[in-house]
Amino acid sequence: MSSPAIICLGEALIDFTPPELGESIIASKRLILAAGGAPANVAVGLARLGCPTGFVGKVGNDFFGHFLQGILADNGVDTSSLLFETRANTGLAFVTWNRGHEAEYLFYRNPSADTLLEPADLDKTYFSQAKVLQFGSLMLATEPSGSAVMAALSICFEAGVLLAYDMNLRATAWSDREAARAAVSKPLEFTHILKLNRNELEFMTGESDPSKGTKLIWHDQFKLIVVTLDSAGCYYRTANAEGFVEAFPAQVVDTVGAGDGFLAGLLDQLWRNDFNFEDKAGIEKACRQAAAIGAIVVSRAGAIPAMPSRAEVDSFLKSNI
Repeated sequence: MSSPAIICLGEALIDFTPPELGESIIASKRLILAAGGAPANVAVGLARLGCPTGFVGKVGNDFFGHFLQGILADNGVDTSSLLFETRANTGLAFVTWNRGHEAEYLFYRNPSADTLLEPADLDKTYFSQAKVLQFGSLMLATEPSGSAVMAALSICFEAGVLLAYDMNLRATAWSDREAARAAVSKPLEFTHILKLNRNELEFMTGESDPSKGTKLIWHDQFKLIVVTLDSAGCYYRTANAEGFVEAFPAQVVDTVGAGDGFLAGLLDQLWRNDFNFEDKAGIEKACRQAAAIGAIVVSRAGAIPAMPSRAEVDSFLKSNI
C-alpha cells in the first residue's frame, strides 16, 4: 500500500476544556471532552480538505485510545501506523484561560502512550514514500518519543521528504526555558517548512518583528517560514520573497486548534500547487486558505470538531473575495 501524501507524526490526546471561551476550569467546574493533540488535529484538518493524510503515533489500549483511533479513521485519516500501547494510558490535556485571556495547558503525560513511541516502531517505507512529514515539538520533551521524532526526521530527510515543523511550543513541558529552546531548535536543521506564532518567534530570536526575526533563523534548507499574527493575519518568507496576508474577521468562540487548522490549510494548498515555493502568488493563496480555516475554527467549539470540510472552505473563500 502506498503512503499518503502527508503524514502527521506526534501526539493524539484527549482535550478537556471549559464550556466557554475565557472561562476557568476551576471556576466553571465543568469540562468538555474532545479529541485533540496538535498533529492529530492537523491530520483531520487535512483529510477534511481532501488531502491524503496519515497519522503516526501511539495511544493507550484504553477507551480513550480507541475513541481517538475511531475519530481519525472516521475522518479519512490513514491509521495503519497508529499503535496501541499497553504500558501507559492515552495522554490527557486540560485547557483553561488565565486572567490575561491566554490559554494554559496542563498535561497528564508522565508517561502517556504517545511518549513511548520508539525509533523501532517506525516504518521506514511508510515515511519515505510520503511527500511531507508534519510534526511538532511536544514529543521532543520526553523519551523515547524525542528520539523517535528525530529518527523519523532523519529517515525523511534522507528520502527527500519535505519536513513541516509546527513549533507549537509548550515551554512548561521542559525544566526551564533554556532547555525548551535547545530542544525545539534541534529539528530546525532538517526543516523545510516552519510555522510558528509571534511569541514563539520572539522566544527563539528575541525579535518580535517577523521580517527581522525570520531573517535571523533562516538557513538554506528552508523553503518557507510562516509566522501567525492572530487577528493581524500572517507573515511569510521564502528564499526570494516575503509578505503579509490579512486575517479574516471572525466571531471568536474557542481558539483551541486554530493554529492546527491554519497549518492544515497551508499544507493542503501547497500540496495542490505541487509545493512550488517559487510561486509567490501560490504561497499567498496557501496563506489565504490557512487564514480562512483559522477564522472558521475559532468560530466553533473544539479543535477536531471545528475543522471545516473542503466545501465549507471553498464557500467561505468565495464569500470573502
